[in-house]
Amino acid sequence: MAVTRGARPLVGAATLLLVAVAAPAPPPTPASDPCACVYLGAEIPASTYNNYPTEDPGKYASYGAVKIYGSTCAAWDAQPGTPWYSYCPDSADFSGKDYNWCMQPWCYVSDKCSSKIPSSVYNGSSVTFYSYETCGCEADCYTDIAWITNASWPAGCPFDPHGDNTYTVHKAGNCACLYQGENLASATYTDYPTDDPGKYKNLSNIKSYGTICAAWDQVPETPWVSYCPADSDWCHQDYNWCIEPWCYVGDSCSSKLPTQVFNGSSVTFYSYDTCLSTPDCYTGLAWENSTAGAPAGCPFDGSSVGWYTGASCSAW
Repeated sequence: MAVTRGARPLVGAATLLLVAVAAPAPPPTPASDPCACVYLGAEIPASTYNNYPTEDPGKYASYGAVKIYGSTCAAWDAQPGTPWYSYCPDSADFSGKDYNWCMQPWCYVSDKCSSKIPSSVYNGSSVTFYSYETCGCEADCYTDIAWITNASWPAGCPFDPHGDNTYTVHKAGNCACLYQGENLASATYTDYPTDDPGKYKNLSNIKSYGTICAAWDQVPETPWVSYCPADSDWCHQDYNWCIEPWCYVGDSCSSKLPTQVFNGSSVTFYSYDTCLSTPDCYTGLAWENSTAGAPAGCPFDGSSVGWYTGASCSAW
């Protein structure tokens, strides 16, 4: 069914019915890419957070965002409802050695990944390694650095992707992620959109949706995941936007795009560009018959910034 393009996830999709889909099984790590995000487009298996770590089974099972923690590239440790959030307070100096890692994006990877780092979060399970480099970081700014007296920065640290001393995945100023370090206010998803209040309130990952830079529309239990099925051709113009990172921004952001997911609320704009200058490969492209006029950088596959997407795209 053709979709009339407009704002963001509404983008003319008022005529489409959102179909909740079950989280797909974790895809196998491609043999050609041992550093792939192993849970991309999926959730962490319930058996993992319910039965581990071995020394305290289910320690993190009640955490709000534990199902998606480490599933795709994002600065997960600065996200509420995750195991290490308490170590990354909003008041922290993210330029310093003890906290810079909090802003580094990462995901879980296989034991064959050359940049793998051991994780004890689910000690005893098969979820044992993660990688910053898979998600575009030049180096691990945590290991043997955080809380280590007289530690020295390795090459590539501190993490400061925009080179402007802001130390975040998103851009600073008017285009900063509005909800960095926070969840969406409950009233946003219980009282809106105005035409169907609470339409998305039962989606288990709705609190985190759009708060930090991540490819949210590929994450299970979010408003638009049904338009991004796991077997999609991510390089196709109808689906390329699914793998692009974005977050909600204010109305003063120069790269803002309108969204009607929570129509009537204060959550009215989002941006791809604020997340590592990702191009908008959605507006005027998805479900259209032409790629003419596509911005430079489309189709997006993350290769320009080292952000793992599971795609390797040729020019349109």
